[in-house]
Amino acid sequence: MHIRGIGHRGYPVKYPENTLSSFQAAIELGFTHIELDVHLSKDGIPVVMHDHKIDRMTNGSGEIRHYTLSELLQFTVGEFERIPTLEEVLRLAKNKVIVSIEMKNTKLYNCMEEKVFAIIKKLDMLDQVYVISFDHQSLAKLRKISSDIKIGPLVNKLKRSHFRLIEKLHATYIAVKYDGLKEKYIHKCDKLGIQVVAWTVNSVDQMKRFRKYPSVLITTDELEKYKIYAYSTEINRAIV
Repeated sequence: MHIRGIGHRGYPVKYPENTLSSFQAAIELGFTHIELDVHLSKDGIPVVMHDHKIDRMTNGSGEIRHYTLSELLQFTVGEFERIPTLEEVLRLAKNKVIVSIEMKNTKLYNCMEEKVFAIIKKLDMLDQVYVISFDHQSLAKLRKISSDIKIGPLVNKLKRSHFRLIEKLHATYIAVKYDGLKEKYIHKCDKLGIQVVAWTVNSVDQMKRFRKYPSVLITTDELEKYKIYAYSTEINRAIV
């Protein structure tokens, strides 16, 4: 059984977010997509964590960019896990799910776009990932690196001006906060072949809103709740 939806940082309601166990849980539940966040270590390795600091999720403190990968691996996430690298997560996901990679705090790092792309290319996963970011200049850099990689701007509210941005970036995705979507723009994206991603949809009331927009790809923390709701309401007709 496949659930057309995105496990936000894996399955963060039950497992520490952005960890291998969290992503594995989303895969085992049958979700078609997972979403993760990327930063760079001091030695330029893409690692998976939402915050640019390790304080909230580990037994350490400080900014990711101030630690080498080997140093980061000394910290514990939750009871027993560690910060995964992008390569580790992609290896876990390969041929199982589509991966949404959000490049975070790009201004803090040098050559994030090149390093992220290098991992994707190394694992031959161009057809199994797409990259999103609030930093649209960073997406433009990534587009210069590769004409094939799928990308999508992150925005809080979808506006008419964003369609010029989509065209300029040759984007095939647009990721929008769930309450920043208007029906007319959803339909316009459908006509243009642009995949709309709504984040982060966690309540049943929020899920109900998208019942009439089956083309929208839902991002959720509440994977089992969404799985039950999706099938009970047939919101998930377009199963991948």
